Amino acid sequence: MLPKNREEALELWKNEMGEKEYAYDFSGKKIKRSDYLEKNQVGWVVTYIRPLEEGGKNNIGNVIIMHHRTFEEWNFQYPEFSINGVNYRIHYEEKGDYHYIEEILDDNDDDDGFFI
Repeated sequence: MLPKNREEALELWKNEMGEKEYAYDFSGKKIKRSDYLEKNQVGWVVTYIRPLEEGGKNNIGNVIIMHHRTFEEWNFQYPEFSINGVNYRIHYEEKGDYHYIEEILDDNDDDDGFFI
């Protein structure tokens, strides 16, 4: 469920990001722990991964921390969306009852024909 206040949001940060003051959201944007709900270079929000209107649950397995600009660009698109030209897909893990976001790779993105 979404945090009701700043203290709950910071507790979620601690659970997801640890004690770090800075972290990165899934799209690579830098976020700062103390800038919850700030619309600046490192501000962040907490939102549902799968929108409730699309059948998402109101539980901890359906929330994510993201930069406020990532949130605005995402705009509740489901199940596939694009951020800064990178394509993503939302998945659901039934066993653990949680959602996650994964980058969609083209067949050409896998190994470019090189072996390591």
